[in-house]
Parts: sequence; C-alpha cells; structure tokens
Amino acid sequence: MSGIIAAAIAVLGTLLGAVVAHRYQEKSAARATARAERERSHQRLLDACADFAALAEEYRRAQYDRWTSRQAPPGSETALAARAESYRLYVEVRSSLFRLRLVATAPQARRLAEHAAEIQVKTREIFFASDRDDMLARGEVAEQACEAFVLRAREVLAAGD
Repeated sequence: MSGIIAAAIAVLGTLLGAVVAHRYQEKSAARATARAERERSHQRLLDACADFAALAEEYRRAQYDRWTSRQAPPGSETALAARAESYRLYVEVRSSLFRLRLVATAPQARRLAEHAAEIQVKTREIFFASDRDDMLARGEVAEQACEAFVLRAREVLAAGD
C-alpha cells in the first residue's frame, strides 16, 4: 500500500513540476515577445524621427532655393526646377510626417509627431517671406524647431517610448 501511495505522490509531483515548468516557459516567451515588440517599436520610431529630420532639413534648403529663384524669370529653368524640388520635398516631408504619426503610439511620441507637423508648416512659410532678411529669419525659426525636435526625440527614445 505504501508503494502505491509513494507512486501516486511521485506522479503528482511530476505533473506539478511539468505544469510549473510549462507556466514558466509561457511567461518567459511572453516577456521575450513583449521585449522584441518594444525594440521593434523603438527602432521604428527612431527611423521615423531620423527620416523626418533629414527630410525637413532638405526641404528647408529647397525653400531657400525656391525663394531665391523668384529673382529669376518666372518661366525659367531655374525657377521651375526650384519649384519642382520644393514640391517634391514637401510631399516627402508630409509622407514622413504621416509615417511618424503612425508609429508614435505613446503620448510623448504623439507630441513629438505634432511638433514635427509644426516644423513642416514653419518650413513651408519660408517661401512666403517678403525679403531676404525675412526669409533668413523664417529659416532660422524652422532650423531651431528642427534642432529642438531632434533633442526631444532623443529624450523620448532614451525614455523608451
């Protein structure tokens, strides 16, 4: 009789051990999956921020060129090329902004995306400057906003959002 009890205890102990090991493996796999998803999300946000900042800088340069090309005859090749480049980069900046908004799920990241939208508007306004000093001042505002965006993005990324 004691042999049967000992065997039953051994079977129950084995089953309990298997259940505990299974639960531990499930939790470990879930943690690994969550960590991998956080890392992918972090990388997507980093890529989106870097892409936006680079395009915003290119767009700012194109806006300078477009404003400067206003001095050329309206139908000239220089004016048309500057306008086409400005429009092309405007579309790329907008696309990059939308991508940033899509990957910005945490509140701090969403605020970062809204800051990016402000940069796009400030950069677009360079073209509407009344004179060279106004154009340079607007460009400086856009550049400073872009610098602030990069610093804020670094903080958000370092915090793990």
